[in-house]
Amino acid sequence: MTTTVWTPPPADERALTAWLRERCEHDPVQRDPDGGWHVFGYQEVKEVLADHGSFSNAVVRPLPADSPMKLYRAGNLSWMDPPRHRQLRALVNQVFTARYVAGLEPMIRETVETFLGQIRGRPEVSYVEGFASPVVATVIARMLGIPGKGHRLFRQWSADLLALADPSVEQNGLQKVLTNTQLAEAYLHQFIGRRREHPADDLTSGLIASQVEGERLGDVEIAGLIALLMSTGQAATLTLVNAIIVLDAHRDALVALRARPELLEPAIEEIMRYRSQTTRVARKTTRDVVVAGHEIPAGRSVTVWFAAANRDPRVFAHPDTFDIERTPNPHIALGHGIHFCLGAPLARMELRIALRRLLETTVDFAVDRAGTRLLDPRLMFGASEAAVRFHWTDRA
Repeated sequence: MTTTVWTPPPADERALTAWLRERCEHDPVQRDPDGGWHVFGYQEVKEVLADHGSFSNAVVRPLPADSPMKLYRAGNLSWMDPPRHRQLRALVNQVFTARYVAGLEPMIRETVETFLGQIRGRPEVSYVEGFASPVVATVIARMLGIPGKGHRLFRQWSADLLALADPSVEQNGLQKVLTNTQLAEAYLHQFIGRRREHPADDLTSGLIASQVEGERLGDVEIAGLIALLMSTGQAATLTLVNAIIVLDAHRDALVALRARPELLEPAIEEIMRYRSQTTRVARKTTRDVVVAGHEIPAGRSVTVWFAAANRDPRVFAHPDTFDIERTPNPHIALGHGIHFCLGAPLARMELRIALRRLLETTVDFAVDRAGTRLLDPRLMFGASEAAVRFHWTDRA
């Protein structure tokens, strides 16, 4: 079997993309000198993600009992194995149905219009702070039934989560995240308590009422599920950012999209494939397992590279070409198997509505690279801020 010399993944976007391509082309499964394993190939990544019996999600480190980050543990389906994962997801699925998500469309449109109205007419916009992040955070808050006064907390929470992957954030950035996470946790427990006493027509009340085989969700698990929605909601924020970055760099695709609006949905899928918002996820082997001819012993850490799988030339022709008419496009930017993104239908709806309105209300836009802070691509492809110059239309 062909081998290649192991080098650590670089922090530069272009260099990382080239590194991932080289890994994938030489061997879809590799071991690093520290004993960890890495899976790059598309079929191999899907195999790992589908085999939750051999590859555990419960790989997070222990936290002190008083750590604010414990909010992200209880109820977090992303870090949970069956049978608890199956039980909890069944409770959530009772409420978070396709019909429920479809019913959110008017609210999402209204939210997009609100923040579009706040930036429209400005020649240059702090796009993440002014549009992408508040749209996603406010949709989640309104879906949960959070009153208007709490929306600001959710918008700050969203910004804090993005900052964790921003290499330019000041040294006290993590402490700020911890402090605001404590505030969010206290707020959520008070809010959940109020909803237990006074239910309403919102997702929080639905989660409280959800019941499977006599089991209900506790406050800690509901708060954790809300934290999960906030953290995974960053996928929509990052894709809104990545859309602007990619379309600015591929002007022919932008022209085609304006001429043929029906290409928006396949364009969104291609944006997620081309700039996978989640670069990688972690697993741990529970037993000896063979993948692509490599025997991975039990108890080993395994890094699963979405960004490599989504450019595997064995599956995607001309994988480094951005093609908004790519068909088929079986990318796995939103995961695969039992941990496929719970909020995928919601994210796709948000993206479709927000990007369509941006295309309808602008003649052109351009990203100012000097005013853009890219995230660490070894964690996420995206930006914590992007300065965008818009040329707006005169019509609504």
